Amino acid sequence: MSHVALLMLQVASAGTPAPPPPSAANAALLHPVPPANCLARAQEIVVCGKDGSTYRLPQTGSVPDVAGPPKAEWKLFGDVKAGVGFQQRNVGGIPSNAVMATIKIPF
Repeated sequence: MSHVALLMLQVASAGTPAPPPPSAANAALLHPVPPANCLARAQEIVVCGKDGSTYRLPQTGSVPDVAGPPKAEWKLFGDVKAGVGFQQRNVGGIPSNAVMATIKIPF
C-alpha cells in the first residue's frame, strides 16, 4: 500500500516540463528543412523526407453516400439467383450486424 502511495506522489510531483522560451534558434527548428538544405554539417543531424503525397492518387469529385456494402448477387442457372447481403438488426435491444444469404426462385 505504501508503494502505491509513493508512486502516486512521484507522478503528481513530476508534472510536465515547461517549453523553452522562443528564440531564433528554436524558431528555425519549427519549420521543415527545404530539400536544398538537407546536407548535414559536423555535429549536426538533419532529417529530410520525401513528400508523402507524391504517391497518392489525385482527389476526384464528390463521393456518393452508400447506405452499406453492396449486395452481391449472381445467377446460378436459369432464372435462379443466389445472393449475400448485410443487414443490421436488434437482438435483445442491442444492435447487431447480420449476413443474409438468399436464393431467389421465380414461380
